[in-house]
Amino acid sequence: MPRLAVVLIACALVAVACSGSDEPSGHSTPERAVVAWFDAIDAGDSQAATDAVHDEGLALILAIENDLDLGTTASYLDNGIPAAVRNAYWASFAEGFSTFASRPISTLTVGESSVFTAEGWEYAAVAVSGGVGADSMVFTRQTDDGSWEVDIVATLADGFASLLVDLYDGLDGSDDAAVVRAAYAETVVPAMWAAMGDGAFGDEFNRIALTLVDIVGG
Repeated sequence: MPRLAVVLIACALVAVACSGSDEPSGHSTPERAVVAWFDAIDAGDSQAATDAVHDEGLALILAIENDLDLGTTASYLDNGIPAAVRNAYWASFAEGFSTFASRPISTLTVGESSVFTAEGWEYAAVAVSGGVGADSMVFTRQTDDGSWEVDIVATLADGFASLLVDLYDGLDGSDDAAVVRAAYAETVVPAMWAAMGDGAFGDEFNRIALTLVDIVGG
């Protein structure tokens, strides 16, 4: 089961939710981006699930989860994620989430968002809950055209920060590594600041995130 599903299962277990599927589909607001993502996963629409998230962030998550080589990672960043890969990934995610959380991801309630700025990008933290326990957050990022997409790296930062450090530390001097480094500067650094700004992940995460920001900036 993808690590992404494992991380979000924790959200489901403390936030048993009512369906958010009545929300309009689309990406004109942060809330709609999250609903579109959840609904696409459960509908088996891997293209829509991929379109709902920041593409470079998803490529890096896939690189970590599948231990991809630099050439493949760079290809995903430059050329997009192949259909067969995204089909298998989102199908596995949907099945894993439903099995372990005992409910589809689209049954989580998507609440209101709070907009803020991180590293020059507009972000919004979208509350995801079901009335039991504290709200969890899905982070969304505004695109150049003003629409919104889910930032997987920021959303899953607590579970992936150390792994992102490991991936970056293993980069060599190749052209493929340069592509990955550029993605870190463009995608990972803002995501870490966004996740730290929420304050929910705690001091240990903040330490790792600041280390990652420092090594990318260095």
